Amino acid sequence: MNYLGSRSAILSSNLKINYLAKANQSQTTAFFKYALATTLFNSFKAYSLLKNKIKGKKPVVEQIPKDTVIIYQFPRAFNTPSLSPFCLKLETWCRAANINYQNKLGMNVSSRGTVPFIRLNDYVIEDSEKCIEYLSKVFKVDLNSELSDDQKAFARAALALTEENLKWSMVMHRFWYSPITKQETGLPLLSIWFFGYRMFRAAWYSGAARYTKQEIYEKGKRDLSALDALIGEKKFLLSDTKPCDVDFAIFGLCAQLKYNDRGPFNQHLLANCHNIDRHIETIKNMYWKDWDQNILAKKLVRKKPMFKKILSLFKKA
Repeated sequence: MNYLGSRSAILSSNLKINYLAKANQSQTTAFFKYALATTLFNSFKAYSLLKNKIKGKKPVVEQIPKDTVIIYQFPRAFNTPSLSPFCLKLETWCRAANINYQNKLGMNVSSRGTVPFIRLNDYVIEDSEKCIEYLSKVFKVDLNSELSDDQKAFARAALALTEENLKWSMVMHRFWYSPITKQETGLPLLSIWFFGYRMFRAAWYSGAARYTKQEIYEKGKRDLSALDALIGEKKFLLSDTKPCDVDFAIFGLCAQLKYNDRGPFNQHLLANCHNIDRHIETIKNMYWKDWDQNILAKKLVRKKPMFKKILSLFKKA
């Protein structure tokens, strides 16, 4: 038994060493892509500043409408209004709370390097959860008003499951094991290289990236199944009447797995997590009547390749 146990431990450690060696090779490649993207971004920024200085152009002063919430977030994505679960969460919450807002789409990040963030008059708030807390106080909107203390504790646990556990599994799948492409996102290739490595490093420091690929996928599937059980047969997380704040966090992240990410999580959600799937569709139908007008899949007209155009001419003849 001792011999078998020691042999098993050796095999396990060898597998771990091989996995880490491959991970280090992948990290090196990703780092060089990140370094190239960063260099080109900074070079373009420096060139633009120098060009404007030579021409004598003054920086454009941004006009902020009074008492209007400005949401700074990434550009629209191919299959969802945003590739960021936190951007989608915040904008959907603003719609549910009837907040007057405008989007500022682009690659701007907050002073902490996070997206989304908001500006209301001269006040800037970072982090989607803090944005919701602040807007709830300013506009006196409380989507959790009908929740008991027990339900609030339940919602808090569901939020942690979604944004502290499941999030990292999605990050590792999207940016490391099944990288998103330019066609799927509408983002430049350099942006994908830039964010891919940064997200992996964030996952590494959180501890999520230190597991094997199989362990990460198994963990993510268990989190999805647990979240599905928490929702149950209810229309929303805690009731059948109206959503609470955490419903939008669930929607923001799980919509990514349903519409953007193809792979084990998408398959598991569609095959086994029918409560989550129903929840996504409920929120989408309630607050995103203009969903198709806010995704690139419906806006971009795909051009036929040249050889297909030539072939079609012969067919017509």
